[in-house]
Parts: sequence; structure tokens; C-alpha cells
Amino acid sequence: MIRGTAQIVGENTDTTEGTGKAPGGGLRIKKDDLRYRTWDITHELQHNAVVIAMRDVSGSMGEFEKYISRAFYFWMVRFLRTKYASVQIVFITHHTEAKEVDEQTFFDLGESGGTRVSSAYQLCSEIIDQRYPADRWNIYPFHFSDGDNWGDDDNSRCVKLVRHILERCNLFGYGEIKEEVYSRWATSSLMSAFAEINAPEFVAITIKSKEDVYPALRKFFAQPVAASAAS
Repeated sequence: MIRGTAQIVGENTDTTEGTGKAPGGGLRIKKDDLRYRTWDITHELQHNAVVIAMRDVSGSMGEFEKYISRAFYFWMVRFLRTKYASVQIVFITHHTEAKEVDEQTFFDLGESGGTRVSSAYQLCSEIIDQRYPADRWNIYPFHFSDGDNWGDDDNSRCVKLVRHILERCNLFGYGEIKEEVYSRWATSSLMSAFAEINAPEFVAITIKSKEDVYPALRKFFAQPVAASAAS
């Protein structure tokens, strides 16, 4: 909610001769200035939000995937800051192992190694348990990957972990990045495994080009789930 108040000193207000100021030290406002208003705006925002940003940094992730994840997180945080008093971001990178990193490392870390996606979801779940109780935080985990994973066993573990995280978060977003030139390839085994999850708070999409970033953001937040946790 936004409330606006305006305090305007008009031309008929008594002024101190020769000073250009109204009594009490306020600047004199001339008639022409009355076309404008100065607003004191108070935002009544909801509880705090945390974005848990997860990025696959395995050997198959390149510059295009970096760009997509960076652009998406930039716009998502701007959106969430219009809804919440404070937005924290936790950065997690993973290949076969996951770790919490700072923002610069998150976006700049080089690619290497294989992929075990469940390592990121396990660390995400632990961080929520330790630092972000659901009755005090609006929780938004997001993960970007090209969908390559260790195997069906790890895909099953991912599904189990996502279901557990969904019990405590507002929205879990999975973005599978497949550059358009490669998009003719079949859906990844991880995306296929996520088809088992039937919950409005879980949204999975495929991003094929830079132009898909904003539509993806709109799709992620199309469901009215933002008040499902802390309110």
C-alpha cells in the first residue's frame, strides 16, 4: 500500500522580506511551482523475502547459460523488492558438490566437472532449516541448469528434496537453459522427473533465448502464491 501526503506553501503565504523563505525557514513556492507536488511515500510491505539462487557450474554450462541466469536473477530481485521490506539472496553453485558462495563467485565461477543436482537442493534445504523459518520469511528457491544430471537415482532424490522444500517455500522455480540451436534435443531426464511434482508452487520452464527471460519471470510469478508462507 502506498500513501501520499503533500505539503505545499502557496504564493499567498507570508514570507520574510528579501529572504525568499517562508516563516519557519521553508522555501517560498511561487505560483508556477504549484504545478508540481512533492510526495512523502510510505510503502507498507510484507515480511522479508529470501531468494536462494542455485546455479549449475558443471562443464556443460557456458557463457549463454551464465547470461540467462544473471539476467533472470537481476529482474527477479527488482520485482521482489517492490513486494517485501527486505530481500536477501543466498548464492549456491554446484557441480557434483554444492557450496554457498558470494555474488561475484556465483556469476563468474568457471565451469568444470560433472553434475549432481541433488547436492544443491540438499544444501538449500539445510540453509532454510538453519536460517529462514517459514513463519518469518517468504522463501523463493530458484535453480538454473541445462538439465544434465548424474542419473535417474539422483533425479529421484531431486524430486524428493524439492517436495520437502515446497513444504516451506512460497515458490520453487526450475529453469532449464537450452540455447535455441540445441533446443531440438529431447527434454532432459531431470525435467521429465519433475513432471511427477503436482504443486502450484513448483514452476518449471525452458529458456531458449535471451528474449525468454522476461516471459519466464512472468510465468514463475503467474500463480498467486506469494502470501502462502509469511504474511
